[in-house]
Amino acid sequence: MKYIGFLFLALMMVSCGSTQTVYDYDEQQDFSVYKTFAFYPEMNSGLSELDQKRLLAVTEEAMNAKGLVFSNTPDIFVNFKTERNKTSSRNSIGVGVGSGGRGVNIGIGGAIPIGGSQTYLKLTMDFVDASKDQLIWQAVSEKQFYPNASPNTRTQFFQRIVAKALAKYPPKRR
Repeated sequence: MKYIGFLFLALMMVSCGSTQTVYDYDEQQDFSVYKTFAFYPEMNSGLSELDQKRLLAVTEEAMNAKGLVFSNTPDIFVNFKTERNKTSSRNSIGVGVGSGGRGVNIGIGGAIPIGGSQTYLKLTMDFVDASKDQLIWQAVSEKQFYPNASPNTRTQFFQRIVAKALAKYPPKRR
């Protein structure tokens, strides 16, 4: 029985830090032809200048690991958009009061939220074919974001979210 409690706690810790990602792409596209990339020239990511620099550096490193090379005449442009969402705490404590007697039962219940609001960052990564000016691949990732984090923690955040976004690039042909 004590193992079930431990398993439940471990599952909760893992699920709180996960990155939710959705992928979409042009099924007719041959992704093996893309060898070079550059960042979209008129990018408006919605991030601060420092965070955008971190994101671009992390992305360039990840793209190089995928075999794509930065170029002034790219095959694809990479563009980012971000959106911050604040949500109230998803954790709460349940409170209940009940009474019963002679076939009559009365109950009152409620939940008290614990913890403050949480901020989530939704990152949309677009790959645009440079010659056709068409969107060919997209990943939308969302992860809890800590606005007051240190620069090093922010870099690690972008490394995790970009790795998750690029996990299924290039898409496998069916």
